[in-house]
Amino acid sequence: MMRKAINLLIILFTVQAAVFAQANKKTLSEAERFYGIKAYDQALPLFVEAIKAGEKDPMVHYKAGVCYQKSPNTNEQIKAIPYWEYALQNGKGMPNTLAYDLGEILLKDENLQKALNSFTQYKELNKADKAAVAKADKAIDITNNAIALMSVPRNIKVSNFGSIINTSYTEYNPVVSADESVMAFTALRPNTGKTRSGDAFIEEVYISYNHAGTWSEPKVIPIASAYNVGTAGISSDGQKMLIFMGGVTDPGSLFMISKSGDSWSKPALINNVINHPKFLESTASITPDGKTIYFASDRPGGQGGLDIWKTQMQGNGSWSSPVNLGPEINSKANEDAPFIHPDQKTLFFTSDGHNTMGGRDVFVSRLVANKWKAPENMGFPINTTANDNYFTLIADGTRAYFSSDRKGGLGDQDIYFLDMPEDAANIPLTMIKGKILNAETGKPMPTKIYLVDNQTNKKLDFVYDPDPETGNYLVILPPAKNYDMIIESEGFLPYTLNINVPNQDYFYELYQMINLKTIKQFDVVVGQEVQVKNAFYDTDQEVKADLRKTHEAKLVKSGNVDVYDMMLDLMAADDKEGIAYLIDLIEHTDPIDGVVFDESKNEKMEVAARTYYYDESDESKFEQKNVGGKTIFSLPTMFVAEEAKKQKEQGTKKSQFDQSALTKSAKIYFDAGKSDLKAQYNAELDNLLSVLTKYQDLGVEISGFASAEGSEELNRELSNKRAIAVLDYINHKGIVRRRIVAKGYGASKDQVSNKEEGRRVEVKIVDLNAK
Repeated sequence: MMRKAINLLIILFTVQAAVFAQANKKTLSEAERFYGIKAYDQALPLFVEAIKAGEKDPMVHYKAGVCYQKSPNTNEQIKAIPYWEYALQNGKGMPNTLAYDLGEILLKDENLQKALNSFTQYKELNKADKAAVAKADKAIDITNNAIALMSVPRNIKVSNFGSIINTSYTEYNPVVSADESVMAFTALRPNTGKTRSGDAFIEEVYISYNHAGTWSEPKVIPIASAYNVGTAGISSDGQKMLIFMGGVTDPGSLFMISKSGDSWSKPALINNVINHPKFLESTASITPDGKTIYFASDRPGGQGGLDIWKTQMQGNGSWSSPVNLGPEINSKANEDAPFIHPDQKTLFFTSDGHNTMGGRDVFVSRLVANKWKAPENMGFPINTTANDNYFTLIADGTRAYFSSDRKGGLGDQDIYFLDMPEDAANIPLTMIKGKILNAETGKPMPTKIYLVDNQTNKKLDFVYDPDPETGNYLVILPPAKNYDMIIESEGFLPYTLNINVPNQDYFYELYQMINLKTIKQFDVVVGQEVQVKNAFYDTDQEVKADLRKTHEAKLVKSGNVDVYDMMLDLMAADDKEGIAYLIDLIEHTDPIDGVVFDESKNEKMEVAARTYYYDESDESKFEQKNVGGKTIFSLPTMFVAEEAKKQKEQGTKKSQFDQSALTKSAKIYFDAGKSDLKAQYNAELDNLLSVLTKYQDLGVEISGFASAEGSEELNRELSNKRAIAVLDYINHKGIVRRRIVAKGYGASKDQVSNKEEGRRVEVKIVDLNAK
């Protein structure tokens, strides 16, 4: 009986094994079918299912590893390691590249010694193949570079941007404005079929704005194109973005879009020399003065693959033919993603040549004596054994952004940021962030800013276009320089502000508000007022501490510092001063967000206002300026710091004159419906003029009236004409409009019974300082 039971069990197990084997065979058959058509994502789960069911065939393990390898996500790729290790150990007739492929995945996993062993094994297996040996030697060199660089990591914390920016898809090439207020990046997203068709995924440009340290949810910038588009670079002020666009026959070219408020223009050519119709231009970076563009291209004449090139604006406004940066920067491999820092002396770029530690690495070169130094690998953990690229550093040198497909990310490529060490962060530049508004409307107006370098024979340095929707502008200047800002705002005459940049050895920020107002006398524009308010940091130790505090507050708010643990440590140590400082950091606002352009509430405010009357020919004489081949007649230059100091000292100035002069006045009468000044009043007006000539602190107030007949608009117009007739007489006698206060009242309400009294102009002497 027992024997029968055992036989029955054997039969059952045999049948079950056969069924299981048949099912596994079917699974493998399906897996092979998908693998054959390169549908690796569909083949993978079937291969894994078969292996878990006990499949021992090394080739099945190899193919499962290939499916993992084909994933764009590094986290998935490194899952190939155990499958390939099994295939190498147990299989015969494996592809002769397997040991090399395994070495590459081990390198990405930062398993450096095993990667070295795998590359060495590949070299031994293919020692008769010179090309294979050279390939192995290069991989061994790269792995040794990784070992060397990772053995001395830099004291830098690299942080993933998190889910506000990164997704399970691909985000890369972040381009960030110099003040860190705006970031755009390229994102790979599933093709919905609503825009471009044919590809499963399409590239789009997303943008996010920084509000007091918090980045907004990214939004797509709609760019009409039948092909992929991506970020290529951005101007320092964030007003112009360089983008990449492909085409049917063009491998890819660079274009520019411009910002107005929240909208962006249609793509336009950057210039006529960058793009080559038969070759690739992938990325670019433009200097703050707009006169030099660095870009990557595989055009002929380079060192090999993609190279970094540059083109410069000539004196006549044209662009020079692109020049290759040469073997100092470019290798026989690929150099891409150039980023020229606003200091114009520091160039970051991506390369899979030089002494890379695996994949693409970020390198830096510095301009010394007009020559680029040998590139330096930025080291670990900025660079890893995966692909690290598209590096950008904000103007003050404190924070950098880049993208990477390193393991541990949320998707295929993610965007990361890091805070630079203090010894590398303080870059001596001056960044001016300003806004130009019409004081009467509170709104901006179309404006151009011409920056002229006074130390190079008043040569035009650059033309800036403030945002027409906000009036915002951003200018970055090197230390120890003197500039004139010639400003053309619609509805106003051009005016000039002088900027003297201190010879500082640290980053310096100036926040500027410019308000413009027309000066009218009886509805006639006779001048304009330019008011400048500067909120800035003085060049002293207290300011340096304040800048450090702003930087530390950024670290706290970004999550780079564990505030909870720090607070617990401070409380345990009963460090009341430390607790107070930490709370202060948490509540601290970035300077530009906290600027109060109210001098009564902000003692660190430099305020200067200047009223230009167009009739004056002495101090307000027009200055003829030639900027970039264009002649501009500007109102005289305002030296803001000197003007502010002078006006502050004059604030308590008292007029010196005989008080009886204020009793002097005259009444001028006009015929009905007329505005002609009668000669009989000349002597009376001349008496007032003699007082004005004697006392320069005195002025004259002219008030025009009309009788009550007629419409209100007609009466106002008539009263103005009568007052202007008197004003012109006084003005033509040498009293400038600065000393004339004009008022028009229209119909005289209190003299309706006396029509002659209503048709009058009153003239009286006034104290200008009191006004």
